[in-house]
Amino acid sequence: MRVRQYLKESCIIFPIQGSSKQEIIRALAGKAALCLDDLSEEKIFNAILEREELGTTAIGRGVAIPHARVEGLNRLSMVVAVSPTGVPFDSLDGKPVHVIFMLLAPEGATPSYLRVLANISRLLKDRELISALKEVREVSQIPDIIEHAENMSYGALV
Repeated sequence: MRVRQYLKESCIIFPIQGSSKQEIIRALAGKAALCLDDLSEEKIFNAILEREELGTTAIGRGVAIPHARVEGLNRLSMVVAVSPTGVPFDSLDGKPVHVIFMLLAPEGATPSYLRVLANISRLLKDRELISALKEVREVSQIPDIIEHAENMSYGALV
């Protein structure tokens, strides 16, 4: 399961801005609600906030992967956000976050949800990918950069 297959250009925030983790989550939830049509921003926001209360999903190195299962969602969905300057997200290393992949899944999607989450994690360990995303100048570059990183990691035919 390639990460790129879950990403639509209309579900990308660039540049994301905010002065708190809650503002960033609110922006992500708002974008997700626009992309999904059938779920409210509030429902998505609360699901992500509830997951964040268990522990931050900002894993360090400028990366955060907020994720949650959301009641009423019919398919896996993703919002990607990039901030060249960095935003607060209570990161484990205390540094600002530059790249955020928010994954939303239906309540019963455990196997596929965990596979995609693992693929996102693996992909975001690539320092070159993070650097390339921090350097983007327009939204349209982001899907191509992600696809290129996946091709380098998994091979173009996978």
